[in-house]
Amino acid sequence: MTQLDASDPRIAEMQGYLKAMEGSLGEPDSMLIEYGAVRKMALAVENFNPIHYDEAAAKAAGYRGVVAPWPLLWLVFFNCSAFGLHFDFGKVTVHGQDDYEFHEPMVVGDTITASAYVRETAVKQGKSGLMGLLVAHREFHNQHGQLCAVLRTKLLRR
Repeated sequence: MTQLDASDPRIAEMQGYLKAMEGSLGEPDSMLIEYGAVRKMALAVENFNPIHYDEAAAKAAGYRGVVAPWPLLWLVFFNCSAFGLHFDFGKVTVHGQDDYEFHEPMVVGDTITASAYVRETAVKQGKSGLMGLLVAHREFHNQHGQLCAVLRTKLLRR
C-alpha cells in the first residue's frame, strides 16, 4: 500500500465514518449447542474423532462432554443476532482474513453467547484508491463465563 495524501478531504470523512463504527455491534445473543448440530458438523468436515460423537470417549479424553468441532463457531455466529456493518462510503466490501483463538472447548449442552464489536479501523491507500480497513471481533463464551473462542475478521471497504 502506498502513502496517504493528507490533503485529500475524503480521508478525514472516511476516518470519521470508520471511528463511528467502533464499539459494540449489538446485544450479545446465545445459542444452545445441540448433539445433532455437533454430529452433522463433524461429519461435514470429515472429522471422525470419537470426542465429537461419543460422550464416554470425550470424557475419557478429559472433556466435559461431546466436543463441538471448531467450524460450529460459524453456526453459532450466524444463528445469533445479525451483527450488521453498515458503511457510509464505498461500494464493495472485501473479506480480508480471519484469525481464530481457541480456549475452552464448546460441548453439547453448553449455551454459547456471541458478542461482536469493532476494535480497529483505518484508512489505507491501495493501488486503486482509498479504502477503509475494519477488524470485527467476535467472542464466544459459555454459560460459565469461560471464553471459548475469539474470531477476528479483517474487512476492506472500497
